[in-house]
Amino acid sequence: MKNALNFITEYYKTIGSVLVVAALVIACAVTLIQQNYSQTTVMAKMVSIEPLYDGNITAPAFVRTTYYSANITAADAEQVGIREEVGAYSSSRNLSDQEQKDKAALESLLASNTRDDSVAEAARRRKSEYTLNNIKDVNNNISVSVTQNGSSSGTSSSGTARYANSSDGTYLGQFLLTGYCPCVICCGKTDKVTASGAIATSNHTIAADSRYAFGTQMIINGQVYTVEDRGGAIQGNHIDVYFDTHSEALAFGKKYADVYLYTGSSSSSTASSSSDDSSDSSSSSDSSESSSSGGSGSVTLIGDSLAVGATNSFKSLVPGATVDAQVGRQESAGLGIVNSMKASGSLGDTVIIELGTNGAFSTTEGQNLIDCIGSDRQIYWVNTYGPSLSWYEEVNSTISSLAASNSNVSVIDWCSIGQAHPEYFGSDGIHMTNAGYTVFAETMANAVK
Repeated sequence: MKNALNFITEYYKTIGSVLVVAALVIACAVTLIQQNYSQTTVMAKMVSIEPLYDGNITAPAFVRTTYYSANITAADAEQVGIREEVGAYSSSRNLSDQEQKDKAALESLLASNTRDDSVAEAARRRKSEYTLNNIKDVNNNISVSVTQNGSSSGTSSSGTARYANSSDGTYLGQFLLTGYCPCVICCGKTDKVTASGAIATSNHTIAADSRYAFGTQMIINGQVYTVEDRGGAIQGNHIDVYFDTHSEALAFGKKYADVYLYTGSSSSSTASSSSDDSSDSSSSSDSSESSSSGGSGSVTLIGDSLAVGATNSFKSLVPGATVDAQVGRQESAGLGIVNSMKASGSLGDTVIIELGTNGAFSTTEGQNLIDCIGSDRQIYWVNTYGPSLSWYEEVNSTISSLAASNSNVSVIDWCSIGQAHPEYFGSDGIHMTNAGYTVFAETMANAVK
């Protein structure tokens, strides 16, 4: 025992070194053994995404599995790259449950990329129509957003808007309005075929419940739509308005509006579809007509959707008046209209300007329009009322300033009337009821008489 202690005391440094080396050898051996039976690196995350099918999304023909990693780009991975990843899971090794799932996913991806059948072709077509983006890992939950690309067919179903006054219809009540488009999110398919068999068309197609037969025409915010579709959630006083894109449907949101059963002629006013200002998306008909050649005593009204809604009443009160009004019109459009009328000799001696509902304009812009009309004409500028319009007070201030600095300009104070009579307005507080448009027309007519 004494000799052993002496040996240890004498050679303790050597003994310690031997033990350290032995420990390292054992650690390396354990690591090598472990690698034979398990995988120690995380290769990627697997995201399972239901494909975008033209058919019913709730009953897909198959579920496409996408393997997403730094070296594999969704379903477009190079076959050789996938084969290398699959090869990492050697069949001679004992794989964990997760590793077996990963291997199956990779093999499925490889098979779907290499087969040349109708399913693969459909997958390629869907990829050209849709983009997967914003793949995020939030608290171990995968979030994937899908964007619909431009129309793959190269054709557009955008239609020409038709407009009509509410006086051309029978009041049905106030309806909830929502928007939808031909995507799998909204419809579960992308072929644009409606329940009636017609191809859905923007500015034309709506979905309503079975109380309204296909072909029924309705006036919604001054625009004529046709019932051509149904929807499981579209019941009672609820109408779904068709849009060409999902972004437009989302932007439309939810809103309430008075709806009328259209009873007028099929030759209601039309106008090319355009992206109108939101304040005029709920507006009356488009009107651009010239029934007067101008000259002594003639009256010209230039306006936006509010003038559109009052056109019939105004022309009955001011016979021979010329009305040029259009939905969504900005003040900046006035110069071109005035120049055109002056060139044709149709600009009246008295001019009513009803512009400002759709946005503010500067004093300089307003003065340019006044100068274009000319100091030899009497000008009446209708001010604006709309509590939901952030610019209406600014517009009214500009109009008042222009009237103060131009002796031939007077203000028609619609704002004060609107503030005193909220019952004249529809749900948006800007566009009017039938009674409101009648009073609006009378207010302008009385000013010029």
